[in-house]
Amino acid sequence: MKKYLSKNYIFWQKGYNAPNVESHIFRLAGRILKPQFNLPNKSETLLDFGCGQGANVNYFHQLGFKAWGIDISKKDIEIAKKRYPHIKKNFSVCKPEVYLDKLTSFTNSKKINVIICSQSLYYFEKKHFYLLLKKMHDSLVNGGLIFATMMSTKHTYYKFSKKTKDEWLRVTNFNGKRFKIKDYYNFHTKNIKDLKSKFKYFKPVHCGSYFMQLEHDETNNFHYTFLGKKT
Repeated sequence: MKKYLSKNYIFWQKGYNAPNVESHIFRLAGRILKPQFNLPNKSETLLDFGCGQGANVNYFHQLGFKAWGIDISKKDIEIAKKRYPHIKKNFSVCKPEVYLDKLTSFTNSKKINVIICSQSLYYFEKKHFYLLLKKMHDSLVNGGLIFATMMSTKHTYYKFSKKTKDEWLRVTNFNGKRFKIKDYYNFHTKNIKDLKSKFKYFKPVHCGSYFMQLEHDETNNFHYTFLGKKT
């Protein structure tokens, strides 16, 4: 296993305490998926890539999707299964080298209609990122959708990061008043043009962003959002 994968695997084993659905997911479902694509219509399959503790999977299940979730954090998947026992079979632990797997292997071999990647795609070096995107493309039905959020160069972490030998990847070390991170590997997106180029396998449908900074002296979480279609 490459160093950055090993470091990030260790980092995420402590879990990520995010028990609620974030606002950009509500907006995606209410403003785009239902009114613009009539989803869900007939229990379409949805995969939450990097599902954490499972809130998104349960939310989309309630909307009528056949929703599944995967994550490298064993702790978070265990929490998800306990929190949502009615869909516990839909949660799986994936390996750090998930770009080698068929994503339909996590959905009972069913082709996927929608893939959600909320703050979960920017942890791979360039080669592995494109291998993963190709797997996602192959796993989607024709006309299937991918929604991803990508950390911007405007995000606080960028100014605390340094280049690595791996193309795209930077390593962040941050010591704030609420938390600190050490040897956190990820890459950043410069602008909408850069965003579209990264998702070259998909036709752009909507490109946007979200930003939050509740305390001026702490981190901001500027992210770009990409909604694309397999054509």
